[in-house]
Amino acid sequence: MITYLLKFKWGDYMQQLFEVLLIFTAFLSLVPVVKIAKNRKDSKYLCLKVLIFSMFAWTILIILERVSTSTWLIYYAGMLGYPLRIGFSILMLCTIFQYVDKKLPKFFLKFFGILFLADFIIAITNSQTQLFLELSQTELTSFNQLYSAANGPLFIYHLIVSYLIALSAIVLLFVYLAKHNGARQYKEITRMMAISIIAVLVFNSVQLFLIDTNVNLTYISLVFVAYILYDIIYRKDMIFNLRASGRSEILANMREIYILTDTNKRIIEISNSLLEKYGLTFEEVIGQPFDKIADKIADKVTFYSEYDMDEHAYEEKDHYHLREKEFKLKGMNESGHMILLYDETQIYKLLRELNRLSNYDSMTGLNNRNYIENVLANITKTKNIAVFSMDINGLKINNDYLGHERGDYLLKTLANNLKKVFKDIPEKDIARIGGDEFLVILYDVKANILEEKKSELLKECDHEKIDKKISVSIGVTYDETGSQSIYKLIQRADAEMYEMKAKISMIYQGKMIEYIKLQDKYIR
Repeated sequence: MITYLLKFKWGDYMQQLFEVLLIFTAFLSLVPVVKIAKNRKDSKYLCLKVLIFSMFAWTILIILERVSTSTWLIYYAGMLGYPLRIGFSILMLCTIFQYVDKKLPKFFLKFFGILFLADFIIAITNSQTQLFLELSQTELTSFNQLYSAANGPLFIYHLIVSYLIALSAIVLLFVYLAKHNGARQYKEITRMMAISIIAVLVFNSVQLFLIDTNVNLTYISLVFVAYILYDIIYRKDMIFNLRASGRSEILANMREIYILTDTNKRIIEISNSLLEKYGLTFEEVIGQPFDKIADKIADKVTFYSEYDMDEHAYEEKDHYHLREKEFKLKGMNESGHMILLYDETQIYKLLRELNRLSNYDSMTGLNNRNYIENVLANITKTKNIAVFSMDINGLKINNDYLGHERGDYLLKTLANNLKKVFKDIPEKDIARIGGDEFLVILYDVKANILEEKKSELLKECDHEKIDKKISVSIGVTYDETGSQSIYKLIQRADAEMYEMKAKISMIYQGKMIEYIKLQDKYIR
């Protein structure tokens, strides 16, 4: 009784409202078709595009159904709405799979293909079987009968299968969202799709149980769903916006390498030049976190925001200065990140060379006086610091009588010996601070290793042949309590070194003079 009163009271009013809504829906179905047609080469969302064009095809059938004078055309235009309905559900599921970067299993593709074909065959043979609608083509006199005739025995199953497929798409989205907690762009489409499914159920329930109308409310609700998919997935997709606006062409021709990521730093677009240079493929990069890709090419590339001239491990890598900026596309609530990579490998090499000239001794490869003075200025605590002060004995005699090549040999050999002897000390500074003067500072060491290191160095420098021997004077100091300044420690080490030099330097020079006299062909 209540249902009858509702139909009687609101019938005419609702009929007019639904007809207006039908006209609006027909125009709405045209909008995505026009937009997508302008970007036919973009194959990113194939299922969505097929869905949009199918939606427009159904619009044409709805129009033919209402304006045609041919009962045959009216009948079959109406019946083709059945396979289109189930096709909509299949394409919606396929669209969601593509959106979450998944592929429909081949089994499901075959099953859905058979299901759609069966639905199509039942629809076009309904005049004989009446499985969907208890109305034959010969009985039809007006399109109104398509909506007033009784439903066939398979109609309810057809409706249930359609909804199950559509609902499985929503379930897939919720599962995907659970694995990507915090990805707001997926929350938006999940929320809108849930609203869409509710709208479909409401519209169909109204038509089935409350109001008799000759307007296909299922068509209206599914067009509404398709448009929401188009709006969220396609129109508001970051990459599509870039391509449609031409901004991707600008990016592709930039000198800098660019990477676009979503809110969660997952890559959505990347310069081809970066892919080609480091042997990456588009498929293995898109959708991956930027940090993961950076780690993958870490043996070839270093990314940095600040220069670090002291990192020798990075010398052979390509160097990219990384700058990052958050951005938003117009009409979207979601943000992304643009990462610009400036190839500064040559600049980095030049800066390293300038740094080397400023802080390293070109002869020995050790740090120079400029470097060590900067280090000393920053030492405020001297606890457990040791200082080795060294001076090569007889360097002037070697240079004057055997040539500067001989002097260079002595300097380089001592430098190599210093590196060898102190290589097991983690924290240290080794420098050549003058013509024949060297300084070593050891940090956080024990006093008991100092004499051992001094003896080891003297042993490395000693040789039975005078021309292979490096005569070196060494002074060592150590501060166990941190009560002395670094300069005081150096002063004490120098004093000890000069004390040793006074004892052995003249002896070494005397032996060298004897050697030089015997080897007078080398005298200059």
